[in-house]
Amino acid sequence: MKSRHGHTLVELLFCLLIAGILLSFAIPSFVSTVERSRQTEAVNQLLGALHYARSTAVMERKVVGICSGESTCSDDARWVDQLLVFIDDNRNGHLDTNEKLLRGFPLPADQSWTWKNFRRKRYLQFKPDGTTLALNGTFTLCREGEAIRQLVINLTGRVRTRAPSANAQCD
Repeated sequence: MKSRHGHTLVELLFCLLIAGILLSFAIPSFVSTVERSRQTEAVNQLLGALHYARSTAVMERKVVGICSGESTCSDDARWVDQLLVFIDDNRNGHLDTNEKLLRGFPLPADQSWTWKNFRRKRYLQFKPDGTTLALNGTFTLCREGEAIRQLVINLTGRVRTRAPSANAQCD
């Protein structure tokens, strides 16, 4: 008698069924892992831009501003599209034609930052000593109108992260 090596169609379908069940449990976990990774990327990107601006202000001994906009600063508290880091010679918080753009940081399309500070300014500035120009405040990472994470900047220019507070808003 000849022995046959192989699997029947029923065995193959049973294996595919088990693999499908296992994948149905794994996909939601994978999606949440990808989303957490994107949030971490957005936080690290803003942290990098803030540290870059602060260190440039100290090294260049000039006022450095950060705002949101494509080629000029927007007057919106919601920061989308791109972050602009620039030497703010006239200290007005806007990137003017005679001021030097140091770097632009693109922001993710489906996430935004909401900037709230004591003086209600739509920009952030660092003085040559690394402190803010009384612009301590909070950045809130928002996605679909929901607060996800916050970055808090104190008067000395230092930044810390935290979970969103109860009154965090995404305007």
